[in-house]
Amino acid sequence: MRSSCWALVVLGCLACSGGGDSPQTPDGAVDAPIVTIDAAPDAPAALGDILDELRQIPGLQVTEQSTMIAGYRFFTMTYDQPVDHANPGGQRFQQRLTLLHHDYAAPMVVYNSGYFVSQRGGRSEITRLLVANQLSMEYRYFSPSRPEPADWTKLDIQQAASDQHRITQALKARLYQGKWLTTGASKGGMTSLFHRRFFPDDVDATVAYVAPIDYPEDAVQSPTNRYITFLDNVGTDPGCRQQLKDFQNLVLARRDAMKARMRAVATFTDILGEDRALEFAVEELPFIFWQYGDQGNCANIPDATASDALVFQFFDDTISVASYGDADLTDFLPYYHQSATQLGYPISDESYLIGLQFPGQDTARAYIPASIPVPAYDDGVAMHDIQDWLAASGERVMLIYGQNDPWSAGAVSLGNATDSFKYISPGGNHGSAIATLNGNDQSAAVAAVRRWAGVSAKRFAPLDPTERTAEQDELEFKRLHRLR
Repeated sequence: MRSSCWALVVLGCLACSGGGDSPQTPDGAVDAPIVTIDAAPDAPAALGDILDELRQIPGLQVTEQSTMIAGYRFFTMTYDQPVDHANPGGQRFQQRLTLLHHDYAAPMVVYNSGYFVSQRGGRSEITRLLVANQLSMEYRYFSPSRPEPADWTKLDIQQAASDQHRITQALKARLYQGKWLTTGASKGGMTSLFHRRFFPDDVDATVAYVAPIDYPEDAVQSPTNRYITFLDNVGTDPGCRQQLKDFQNLVLARRDAMKARMRAVATFTDILGEDRALEFAVEELPFIFWQYGDQGNCANIPDATASDALVFQFFDDTISVASYGDADLTDFLPYYHQSATQLGYPISDESYLIGLQFPGQDTARAYIPASIPVPAYDDGVAMHDIQDWLAASGERVMLIYGQNDPWSAGAVSLGNATDSFKYISPGGNHGSAIATLNGNDQSAAVAAVRRWAGVSAKRFAPLDPTERTAEQDELEFKRLHRLR
């Protein structure tokens, strides 16, 4: 599936690289922080050491790890969860979590990825902006946060939202009684929005980056398909778009040579097979090209005179051929399963491709082994429900999209959501963030987040340019596996 470096944000003046049109200031030029956190009205008294306190929470197993982030302690954890929240006495599984603890009185940021949970403990953009605590959790059914045996009918957005609700309530009740915010990019942003739909009062606000909502019509070959229309118009150079189409057909014309090189990077025998893997990768190439790159890379597209080696190198560098292989598809089975049942899976334009052997077959279901039961697609019911709820009842939601990111074709509509904002990063791709907004939007976004979190800054925190953010790690991870 289609699944950069994020610029660093300096609080207030927001020194950052790329995207914005405001003057840029190096991180190191900013004074040391003095941050005032508005006290929670019912803040707990006489809390002890955080490790001792965590160990008092039933069902939570905790191990402290080292961290290089000054002022923080880092914990890896597992939390005992029911497979079916409607049947808490039934099968259980252990969900992996991590916690960066800064201060009981500081806000809590729940950073969702929608996939695996990183064991590095990097801070998200919002965590850094607020100098907050951060809770991160692995999405259910991503190994090892998977029950054995796995009842795949229990992998849905409401069960996952209930996972997040239980751990949120456990930590709020005992330890963190201040402001809570959720955040995440793409599927992580979707996860944050889904949680708000089912448990709107769990947290005070949500910042969702590059989060799409897809519908059945996005999987139809049609000139009105949102994604096909977007890719037909993205960027400012029609010649670049045509070069990509010509390159797709060049790869198909060299099918045997490409398959021979594919065998050196992955095995394709159990799920797709080499020919389907090749064709699906070719079909999705323009989407991935724009999702993670930019128009400047058009100059590197090989033409018909290029060697097989150069053609494959550009193909693989852009699409990550191994992500269509057996090992990768097995690792990301929960994502494809949800795409087939609830999330949806946008189709690629096949109208100009020559020599396809499997037209119309690049669907989420194709990436799932035949032995795994897959409930029928809900025909967009869940996604329409999310959109309808947000437009009618949402509040304190911020949406950020990239101008050139194909997933922006599926951008969520705020409708009548109150105290909510949508921003577009100029020229941005799937790495768009507050840091890449233009100056006015950037300032407004920061002000809203601080207001929601109840945090006022007397001076602004310098951000260590050597600290790799959670978003940077996640974006590179997604690029290698062509994920949302």
